[in-house]
Amino acid sequence: MVQRELSSIILNNENESVELKQNAAEKLIALNRKHRLEMPKQVGLMICKKCHVLYDTNNSRTRIKHGQLIISCLKCESVRRIGGGPKSHRRR
Repeated sequence: MVQRELSSIILNNENESVELKQNAAEKLIALNRKHRLEMPKQVGLMICKKCHVLYDTNNSRTRIKHGQLIISCLKCESVRRIGGGPKSHRRR
């Protein structure tokens, strides 16, 4: 219940402040750790796993290279690769 409300605050694109969204992200991470809950997929892709900052155009770089989504956090320099790349279907 609370997890859904925090997720809706983060995903809401209206005129809510960045500080409110960042605070909701930190609370959601703490809640998920405490109760061993799974992070909602849409929200998990928006949060840096290393420094827990919400990705936006000012603090992240998003690229697509060889069919793979690459998200780089400009604050902590961590890199997330999502997807298997061009030949992922050929793995044994």
